[in-house]
Amino acid sequence: MASARPPGQGRLPTGAVNNSVLAFGARHTAAEPEVYALALAEHFLDAAPPVDTAEPSITSSDLTPLEAAAPPSGVHSDVPSGVPSGVRHFTAGRPPRDVARVALSRDGTTTVLGGLRDVELFVTGGATFTGFARDAFTTTRTFTDRVFGARLDVTWWYARASGADHGTCRNRAHRAVVEALAGHTSRSSQHTFCRLGTAVLDACPDVTAVRVEGAHLTRALVDLTPFGTENDGRVYTAADTQRSTVSVDVHRTGTRLPDHPMSTQQSEGGSPCRRDT
Repeated sequence: MASARPPGQGRLPTGAVNNSVLAFGARHTAAEPEVYALALAEHFLDAAPPVDTAEPSITSSDLTPLEAAAPPSGVHSDVPSGVPSGVRHFTAGRPPRDVARVALSRDGTTTVLGGLRDVELFVTGGATFTGFARDAFTTTRTFTDRVFGARLDVTWWYARASGADHGTCRNRAHRAVVEALAGHTSRSSQHTFCRLGTAVLDACPDVTAVRVEGAHLTRALVDLTPFGTENDGRVYTAADTQRSTVSVDVHRTGTRLPDHPMSTQQSEGGSPCRRDT
C-alpha cells in the first residue's frame, strides 16, 4: 500500500475481494491457474489505486465425476428423491495439484510462478545414504540399499511474464519429474531433489529457476513372518512424522535465483544447484 493513508482507506473490502475471486473464476474456468492469477492481479490494481502490488496465489484441484450406473429394471435406486435431476457427484482428483502465484506491481514488474503440489514418489530399494558428517549426537544410520519416499512441491519461475504455454510446461514438468526419478539412484534427498529440478529445467525452456522442496517419507517393509506370510515387497509402513523438509533451488547459468519467495513449506533452507545451459 502507498503510505500516508488510514488503514483500509482505498482498499477493496474483504467481501469485494471474495466476489472478485468468484466472478473471475467463473470467467476463467478453462484457463491455466497462471492466467487466472494474472487477471485477478490486474483487476485488483485497477480497482484499488493505492495498492502497490497485487499477489494472488492459486491452488487448483481437478474434480472427477462419479459415474453411477442406472439400477437394473425393478431395482430400487438409493438416490434420495430430493436430489434434483441433472445433479452430478464428484470426488477430488488425486494429487499433485496445480499451483500458480503472480506478483504484479504498479510499476509493471511482474513475476509469474507455476508448480505442482503434493507430488508423492516412492522407490522400493536401491537408494543410499552414506558419507554424511557425524558428531556426538548423530544417531542416523548409513544405508546402502534403502527404500526412498518423498512428498514434495515443485515450483518454477517463468523467464517472462507472458508468452509461456503454462499447460504444456506443467505437463512436461510432471512427466520430467517422474521420468527423472525412474532413471535415478538416490544418494540423499538433496541429491534427488537437485536431479528432479534439473529435469524440469531441461523439459521447460520457458523456465529459468526451479525449487523442489519436501519431506523424506519413512517407508519400510513390514515383517509378516509372525502371521505365516512372506512379504514379497508389497506391504510397507507409512510414517509421516517428518518435522523438517529439504529445499533445493536449481537455476540456469547466467541467471540468479528469483527475489520473489518460491517456498510453499517450512524448510531447512535452500541448497543451490546450477544448471549449465
